[in-house]
Amino acid sequence: MHTKLQICISKARKISLYTLTGIALQCLLLNVLLARHGTAQNIYDVKLRLEVKDKTLKDVFSIIEDKTEFTFTYSSKKVDLAKKITLDGRHTNLGQILDAIAMQAHIAIQQMDNLLLVKSSQTNTVKKPAAAGAIRGRVLDEQLKSVLPGATIFEKGTNNGTTSDVNGEFFLRVPSGDVEIEVSYIGFRKYSEVVSVPEGGVADVELKMISDATQLQDIVITGVLQGQQKALNQQKTADNIKNVVSADQIGRFPDPNVAEALQRVPAVNIERDQGEGRYVLVRGLAPQFTNISINGEQIPSPEASVRYVALDAVPADQLSSIEVSKAITPDMDGDAIGGSVNLITRTAQTENISVNASGLVGYNNINGKANLQGSLELSKRFLNNKLGIMLNSSYYETERGSDNWERDDNALELRDYELTRTRLGLSSTIDYKFNDKNEVYFRTLYNRFTDREERRRYIFNPNVDNSPFEDNEIERLTKDRLEKQIVTSFNLGAKHTLSKINLDYEVSYSEAIQDTPFDIEIGSIGEVDQMSIDFDTNPKFPTFTVDDLPNTSPQNIYLDNSIYEFDEATIGNTYAKDVNKTAKFNTGIPYKAGNSDGLFKFGGKVRLKEKRYDITENVFSYIGSDDLTLDQYEGGNVDDNFLDGKYTLRANADPERFIRYFNANPGNFELSVEDKLATEAAESYTAKEDVYAGYMMTKLQMNKLMVLGGFRFEHTSVDYKSSTVVNESEIIPEEGSTDYSFFLPQLHVRYNINDNTNLRMAVTRSYARPNFSDIIPAQEININEGEGTIGNSQLKPVGATNIDILAEKYFGSVGILSGGIFYKRLTDFIFNRRFESSQYPGSDGQVIDITQARNGEAASLLGFEVAYQQNLTFLPGALKGLSIYANYTLTSSNAEIQSRSNSNDNEEIRLPGQAKHVGNLSLGYDLGRFNFRVSANFNGEYISEIGGDASEDLYVKDRIQLDATTTITISPKLRFFAEFLNITNQAFEVYQGQENHYIQREFYSWWTRAGLKLDL
Repeated sequence: MHTKLQICISKARKISLYTLTGIALQCLLLNVLLARHGTAQNIYDVKLRLEVKDKTLKDVFSIIEDKTEFTFTYSSKKVDLAKKITLDGRHTNLGQILDAIAMQAHIAIQQMDNLLLVKSSQTNTVKKPAAAGAIRGRVLDEQLKSVLPGATIFEKGTNNGTTSDVNGEFFLRVPSGDVEIEVSYIGFRKYSEVVSVPEGGVADVELKMISDATQLQDIVITGVLQGQQKALNQQKTADNIKNVVSADQIGRFPDPNVAEALQRVPAVNIERDQGEGRYVLVRGLAPQFTNISINGEQIPSPEASVRYVALDAVPADQLSSIEVSKAITPDMDGDAIGGSVNLITRTAQTENISVNASGLVGYNNINGKANLQGSLELSKRFLNNKLGIMLNSSYYETERGSDNWERDDNALELRDYELTRTRLGLSSTIDYKFNDKNEVYFRTLYNRFTDREERRRYIFNPNVDNSPFEDNEIERLTKDRLEKQIVTSFNLGAKHTLSKINLDYEVSYSEAIQDTPFDIEIGSIGEVDQMSIDFDTNPKFPTFTVDDLPNTSPQNIYLDNSIYEFDEATIGNTYAKDVNKTAKFNTGIPYKAGNSDGLFKFGGKVRLKEKRYDITENVFSYIGSDDLTLDQYEGGNVDDNFLDGKYTLRANADPERFIRYFNANPGNFELSVEDKLATEAAESYTAKEDVYAGYMMTKLQMNKLMVLGGFRFEHTSVDYKSSTVVNESEIIPEEGSTDYSFFLPQLHVRYNINDNTNLRMAVTRSYARPNFSDIIPAQEININEGEGTIGNSQLKPVGATNIDILAEKYFGSVGILSGGIFYKRLTDFIFNRRFESSQYPGSDGQVIDITQARNGEAASLLGFEVAYQQNLTFLPGALKGLSIYANYTLTSSNAEIQSRSNSNDNEEIRLPGQAKHVGNLSLGYDLGRFNFRVSANFNGEYISEIGGDASEDLYVKDRIQLDATTTITISPKLRFFAEFLNITNQAFEVYQGQENHYIQREFYSWWTRAGLKLDL
């Protein structure tokens, strides 16, 4: 059976390889066919610059023949070859150059394959097909030679315009002839240029903008303002409400991963793990309401139980920018109630080789160990700017830790963590431009995140009722685990700008893996005569006594490892894999509506998802004849300053030492087969999910008013396989399936009050899919313990209607003041419900407590956000170096669920994950080559888990983190910087019901990094 399975897998791999190869060849062939317009290249597609002064026409012809594949043919009697010609070098292709020559020499030039026919002419024009033309080009910073995304380009005197993309490139259809275009960009002088546009052809231009911040010339040269300019210009010209974080802006804050970079964005909150940002919460909604994409395509989640992606696995220095869309458009995936986060990777920009490198070392105070980080990026364009290759790599390794105490009812737990985390990122982009109208690209991304964790625990369980059937117990547990998360994606696509339509299409394959090759936990239990815990006198740091001695006493018996007898060892591994296969296309058709310019767009997408989770868990008990106590297998590191010395720890179990004993004495241990089968059956599952989507939309620019409207339709089909486990013994195979569809209308309006002031409004529909762990039809029932969990395959997705109003004012000194309100009305809100039931397999009428994900009635969220950032260059003297970055979001929510005390009533709660207050305040100072910045990030209190009743609800408490960074520009290409994070040792705190009822307080201390960044 195993051999047949391997054969099937091998055949499937070959078929997949052949299929992907076929798709790639078809895409490349289609590009070649679309790119081919004749046996010779069109003269307007031949890039050429020529600067001559008072050269004869004959000499100019000879120069062109030397530089191109074309040959002139003419009659010397009818053409004045001695005519003097002057060209200033501003033309960028052969067609434009020939137009200028024809104008000066009073001749006509006609292309016939590789021949250029020259004759005398009264019209002084080149013969071309009668059709409209277009302008294609790039917008650059003249000083830094870097691209400027989000620039506004308009045909002067009309509503016909466009914006430059993330690579600074644009394409604008215009009438043929001399066309004046005007370009504007925050922080730069407005620029205009007259472009000669051929009929039926494309004029290539390179528009170089001059910075308006002449008084900050030194700062502009170092690139400190570039991040703000790029991000703000992209926000200003966007069709929808979004925030953009550029790579340069990420570098201004000490944020090593994407989650931490996003915490600076207005209305964005993050959840942390071991002090590092991991999950993103947008506009007060939990992580499952946010869509995470790379280059516009969703990435799967490596975690078994959820859909959302942990962004601590993605290095921030791999990206060119991050876009947070708070109001989606029809051409975006519809499952994004909170928002859509799009991670954009880098591409090659110039024909000069670009090298960006950094090297850092740092120190984590809590464990006294170093951390390090390095990155290298190489990019260059080849073949006359047609072929671009970008290679990016980064590596981050840190030794972290935390000191933590937790409470579970009357039990106190001390947790000491040590962990090593690595983050490896590799990405590449290869793009090829056949000509001005056709290009193909291939993008790859590989992220590997590892987390080697050792957790040492003391659990003090007092017999508070003095029951003769219970003991005062102390548990000692050591966990040693390696977890790897790997996210890989491949995107192959193309873009075509044809005579009347724009077309792009893409096929992609992405997979996310969570692999835990080993997970070992060793438990020991000691019994004592007396134990009491005081949670009330000092709620922040409880005290306890054991055998009437305080926890501070070095003679306390809990510190004697010989009293702890081996209880059990759990040895296992897990493997989760989530695969997305996607194909999509988008078609855009420009049109005129009176004096207004419009774009009609439609497209479709198919995404096929496969997800599975496998677990192996072996629980061993001790059956040996001799006593096995903790002192016989103790070892490893001991934290001598746990929670600043408030508690004393001793050596815990050493996993390596225990495994050696286990392997040498296998007969002393017994495997619990029933526990193994029950756990593996209850948690393992496979799932398939197919999504089919299509959309139509139109965008109309009417003077100062832009209106974008349309709809999207998405249909989802899901199938699941799992098992039901009854009382840890009976295993019943289960299958489940569900289908659902959403019709999602969208409307966006942007009104330009003036060049720097926008008023925006959006009304959109969106939804959020349930987590896989909630809807797989699996049940785990334990009648003896009177509790169980049940999946809900009929769980509905959450639907939402979203209303957004935003006003934004941009400042010429690179800044913005924006403010707005947003409202969300959610239906079928999902929450975990605990209830009593006798309706379950094997019940025999016995009532037990069941936990199950359920749909609530409805929920609403109302919020206000304001953001302000500006370089205060208007201040006198040295004060002009000051800058401020601040934002604040206020939200409130209300959700209706079935009452937890009376099943016939409803109950109102806050939405889990919704923090009332979220904000950032950052103050910076630039003085020549020196830049210093202090940043505070505030995350307000929010519900993290809904309990059996209100007194059991868990809340994450307010948290303020203070960070600082300083940069010294050694040269325009070399910078030294240092970063200090969590300067005040802010704790992660959770309370239950009442604010002084702490159930967790975790401390990480501070950490720092310093190094060099090189840009060539």
